[in-house]
Amino acid sequence: MISKNIVVAVAVFGGSLAATAAQAHAKIEAAEPRADSELAAAPKEITLHFNEKLEPAFSKIALLDARNVAISLPRIAIDKNDAKSMSAQLPLLKSGPYLVRWSTMTHDGHKAKGEYRFKVK
Repeated sequence: MISKNIVVAVAVFGGSLAATAAQAHAKIEAAEPRADSELAAAPKEITLHFNEKLEPAFSKIALLDARNVAISLPRIAIDKNDAKSMSAQLPLLKSGPYLVRWSTMTHDGHKAKGEYRFKVK
């Protein structure tokens, strides 16, 4: 009877681990410029690092100014040495607040999106 209880416990525990792994989504681990930062000089690049490898075709970064006008950015690049990072070169930014919006899909098909603000003095 004890061995039957052990088998049931192991099956339940293993099933809960599988369900947790299946619900995993890409999460941003680091951003440069950082969220809510106030910068003395305009950044030259936005770099976002995630906890999972990204699908280049579905990875985007958008930048909006204080009037919610989109700032044209070149094509987004996935780091060749680290498929968990994407970046975009920035034009010369004026003083003011900015909103970064990002979206991505990981290799397992999960989509994620988010946004954050930073300010240039």
